[in-house]
Amino acid sequence: MNHIKTVNVFEVATVDNFNEDLYLQQNIDVKDAINEGKMKSGYHHFVKHGIIEKRSQRKLKEDYEPDIIKIRKEKFLKIKKILKKDIDIKINENFVFDYTGNNRKEDFGFEETNKVSSFFYDELPLEIINAYPDGLILDCGAGFRPVYYENVVNYEIVPYDTTDVVGFAEDLPFSDNSFDAVFSFAVLEHVKLPFKAAGEMCRVLKPGGTIAVCAAFLQPLHGYPHHYFNMTSLGLKVLFEDKIDIEKQFLNTGTGPIWTLTWILRQWAKQLNNNEKKKFLKMKVADLMKHPFEYLDKGFVTSLPEETNFELACATLLVGKKKL
Repeated sequence: MNHIKTVNVFEVATVDNFNEDLYLQQNIDVKDAINEGKMKSGYHHFVKHGIIEKRSQRKLKEDYEPDIIKIRKEKFLKIKKILKKDIDIKINENFVFDYTGNNRKEDFGFEETNKVSSFFYDELPLEIINAYPDGLILDCGAGFRPVYYENVVNYEIVPYDTTDVVGFAEDLPFSDNSFDAVFSFAVLEHVKLPFKAAGEMCRVLKPGGTIAVCAAFLQPLHGYPHHYFNMTSLGLKVLFEDKIDIEKQFLNTGTGPIWTLTWILRQWAKQLNNNEKKKFLKMKVADLMKHPFEYLDKGFVTSLPEETNFELACATLLVGKKKL
């Protein structure tokens, strides 16, 4: 099998290379613990837990950027060949394509952000990457990639250091049948027009090519630029079934119900004042399983900020009048 060139953007933190800022960028749980007064610093966590847990941190930019640009120069020529004809697309000094444009930014709800989305590929995408060493794979909504791959086109609305093409999922700049495989992980809930985005992913995928998608179902409000839609497994199927022969739908270790339960409970407790939080944390599971009407006047319900109520809501309502 051909060797696939990669660049590691993260590294295991050690006593010799530890950097407070880079450690906290990678370990959001530690940053949250510091903000909540539970931890003195990133270094304090590193000495007590991080060394044993082999926690990672982002490398210094000057240590990885030249290697990424070197690979991107080669990838640039491949991308250029599969762009749609006669489109207005810009190219910067680091060989990154920009297909945002002012009209598309307005149409698809673009907002500037300093938030960073970053996650490692699990077994499924890694198998697909290794299956196409000489091909091209589109990661639609790639985030900041911890590992940069020569055969993966990182498509994002944010120009991270690992982004190859900046643009929107609803309007891909690539020609039909361009990619051997397409990824979309934790993206479709954040796009304004998910049916259009799904259609675009199918359009640029070669006949017989593989598509791998993960989308939110029971997840609280989160993410950038906005969180528009959650979907059931049937809803996700509907997005793709006209163009894709769906082989399986499944859960992995990072998408089961326990993630929903702990996410909601942690965020709920986090937003309560100290007194209500202490009482809330002492409650048993059985204490939270009565009819919701029995809790409506309780402090852990009435004291939640409005923003958190929207974040964790069971449903929301809308009323309006038709424009004249």
